[in-house]
Amino acid sequence: MKNFLTFLFAFVIFPILFVVFTRAKDDVVSGIQGRTQLKPKKEKVDFSKMTKQQWVNYWMKKLTLEQKVAQMVMPDARGIFIARNNKEFKRLVHYVKDRKVGGLIFFRGDVFETADMINYFQKISDVPLLISADFEWGTAMRLDNTTHFPPAMGIAATGNPDYAYEVGRIIAIEGRAIGIHQNYAPTVDVNNNYRNPIINIRSFGETPEIVSKFSIPFIKGLQENGMIATAKHFPGHGDTDIDSHLDLPVINHSKARIDSIELPPFKDAIKSGVKSIMIAHISFPQLDTAKNLPATLSYNIVTGLLKKELGFKGLIVTDAMTMRGVTKLYSNALASVLAVKAGNDIILMPPNVDEAIDAVVKAVKRGEISEERINESVKKILEFKYELGLHKNRFVDIDKIRDVVATEENLRKAKEISRASITIVKNENILPLIQFGDKKILHITIVDSNDPNSGGYFASQLSQRYDNISFERVDLRSTNGELNSILSKINNFDIVIVSAYVRVRAYQASLTLVEKHAKFLRQVINSGKPVILISFGNPYIVMDYPDVKAYICAYSDAQPVVEATAEALFGEISPQGKLPINIPGFAKIGTGLTYPQTTLRYGYPDEAGFDPNKLSKLDTLLEKAIQDSATPGAVLLIARNGVIVYHKAFGTYTYDPYSRQVEPNSVYDMASITKVAATTVSIMKLYDEGKINLDDPVAKYIPEFAQNGKDKVTIKNLLLHNSGLPSWKPFYQLCKSPSEILDSIYAQPLVYKTGDSTVYSDLGFITLGKIVEVVTGKSLDQYVKETFYIPLGMKYTTFLPPKDWLGMIAPTEFDSSSGSFIHGVVHDENARALGGVSGHAGLFSNARDLAVLMQMILNGGEYGGIRFFKNETVDLFTKRWQNNRGLGWDNALSPYGKSALDGAFGENAFGHTGFTGTSVYVYPEKKLIAVLLTNRVHPTRANTKHIPLRKAVHKAIVEALVN
Repeated sequence: MKNFLTFLFAFVIFPILFVVFTRAKDDVVSGIQGRTQLKPKKEKVDFSKMTKQQWVNYWMKKLTLEQKVAQMVMPDARGIFIARNNKEFKRLVHYVKDRKVGGLIFFRGDVFETADMINYFQKISDVPLLISADFEWGTAMRLDNTTHFPPAMGIAATGNPDYAYEVGRIIAIEGRAIGIHQNYAPTVDVNNNYRNPIINIRSFGETPEIVSKFSIPFIKGLQENGMIATAKHFPGHGDTDIDSHLDLPVINHSKARIDSIELPPFKDAIKSGVKSIMIAHISFPQLDTAKNLPATLSYNIVTGLLKKELGFKGLIVTDAMTMRGVTKLYSNALASVLAVKAGNDIILMPPNVDEAIDAVVKAVKRGEISEERINESVKKILEFKYELGLHKNRFVDIDKIRDVVATEENLRKAKEISRASITIVKNENILPLIQFGDKKILHITIVDSNDPNSGGYFASQLSQRYDNISFERVDLRSTNGELNSILSKINNFDIVIVSAYVRVRAYQASLTLVEKHAKFLRQVINSGKPVILISFGNPYIVMDYPDVKAYICAYSDAQPVVEATAEALFGEISPQGKLPINIPGFAKIGTGLTYPQTTLRYGYPDEAGFDPNKLSKLDTLLEKAIQDSATPGAVLLIARNGVIVYHKAFGTYTYDPYSRQVEPNSVYDMASITKVAATTVSIMKLYDEGKINLDDPVAKYIPEFAQNGKDKVTIKNLLLHNSGLPSWKPFYQLCKSPSEILDSIYAQPLVYKTGDSTVYSDLGFITLGKIVEVVTGKSLDQYVKETFYIPLGMKYTTFLPPKDWLGMIAPTEFDSSSGSFIHGVVHDENARALGGVSGHAGLFSNARDLAVLMQMILNGGEYGGIRFFKNETVDLFTKRWQNNRGLGWDNALSPYGKSALDGAFGENAFGHTGFTGTSVYVYPEKKLIAVLLTNRVHPTRANTKHIPLRKAVHKAIVEALVN
């Protein structure tokens, strides 16, 4: 057995193991060698230390002819999520990795997806990619949730070239943060043909001077902040009535005419250093006699005119080669070859990228195009990539995008420019609309699409500002029956607003309403109702409807433009825009009507002359006051020059840990602010109308008041608090009914000689409230509501607030008699005993409503297009009289004024305080309003910490003023 095993091992098993071991060893060795061959050692090159010439030379030697041609081709991409195995994603990978194209142009997408895709394709590309996009009116033109500016024509309507620079600057900063290097803007075409269906609002205006005035700073804004600007569409796309996306337009003007109109903006752009120019798909027979030859494919235009005659040495890019202006007559291969022959450096979006590259390569090999011609363009492309810093870093830091794109500062600038662009072209005494009037308004939205969202934002802006308004919508789906139904309702309305959304769109071919909509609009105008027409697009649309009562050019439906239009419509801003075009038969260049701002609006601190950082210190001040139990909560509103710059809420309604948070529109018990916000303004109105005389004795209106030597006390004495009446008495304890309280006041003897002293008196204002009722025949609350609160839109100002307001009313003091907090009823006991309506207390309101009332006073008695008093009446009542009070109004030098202001608002400040912890003051010289609302009497009136708080707040407000 042993011999058998020895034999088996020696002659069978061992040979087998030897063979297996030997083969395994060979496999390991060959595997190692194979991996070494698959991953050869890469050449290490430090591009960051290369000079431009070194870097360009490196790639020029490295690239094959095919790869050089590919550098001249730029396919399109979209910044949306695409899976790796998606056909579209594979297409782009093929172009970048296999064909080695020179760049990509990005269209609609998301900010982060766009940046992520750019980083990915930069990673797989050997040569850094040149990334471009169309950002004519901001990154928002292609990317959602970014900064949206007015279009070029809207920018020119502002009359301020600095705005053009700012638009370019912000586009460059946002675009570079996302990974975009080249902007195919600005449009420097002169829009001197109102029938132009594709340029229109994309142009700055109708004259070469206007276009240059705004395009040059736009270009500088882009290029001084790291982005290549592209002037387009050379030699001019303005005087066409055909969209080159659909067909080949022909401009048959002489060379002299083109030199004088179309070319000057391009010449100015070249002088200013524009780095890129895009060629138009337009035939110019006077510049190149070849029939039906687009400028894009014309050697005479691209090389002869642009490069040689005008001396342009920058990047020349075709317009999109997918457009019918080229594809209708030329194949993709032929167009690509002719574009290179003509002198273009970049072939933008050929219909078939592979075919375009191959066609040009074959043309070179056939000798139709010299390789030197290819090298010329590729060197130029590489030089620009180097200048953009792509040799050092081709990637973007996605984490930093949120710090750069659509920042508060950028959005504010967009809003500022939008406000300056709104152009009132016609106004037959109908604008601005009275914001809180009783007119019934019908708003009709007409859109040139079926987009359900189009026009909705403006409708929401209107509904926020006006209650008595109805809405109708007309789009491409609207039937004749639906249109007739709208027409049948028009007689029920006083004013009709029509918002027309007729906008520039590629492949649309028209910038007019479809005939059915046009007929409908004519019927609306012929109804006899005043019609306000607003164009959120084509400004020429009014030519077909010249009989409208008012016409507003907004130029765009961008969100900040829509908001600015609503502001202009209701007098929240003073419109300043001027037409940069002629509207034939309707308006000339420079037309732009204006009217003063009449109503408050929200804005930013610096636009009203405040230092935002200093103003923000008020946050800390109020938060600390709440921590110190000066009040459980507060609302502070600051307005200047008609702009609300600060409106914030702090704390909670009570000290209960589960109390609800105070909100900016929370309602507070006004206490003695009632004296001015209800009673004084009512007396002012009656005086203004001649229904009372300030020197009239009170007894003229309330005979029983003449008791006990008060027969000579005048209305003026009551207003100045020098009547001789005592300050206060606990009538709620002494009397059983409101009539007994009034009888007691009327029978009250004087405590000092009338006019000798000043004693702040609730009794005098209770009496004044009754005078208002006697003269008007209405209760004080009814009169003041109808005369002021409703017309001013003060929706949250009232006596006797309804029970469903309790959730937004701050409670006041703890009432031991009832065992609960006073909530939703007046805190002042005498006012409560009088039924909650009294001339001295009882009013409830919020900060914004009070600001509106005070703005009306500050405006000299006018607000929102309504005059409440003569300016002289306001001056008379608010001026400082000999006893350092106004007529009804508290003054800065009165004891209460000193306590609240401590001199912060100057000697002429006026306003009032309320016992519950409220105050409202006006600094007339600075056009400044401050409203501070607290419920400091919660849970007890013994708390007096609100007094130093008021002083500190008013002082901090003034310290935040810059001018």
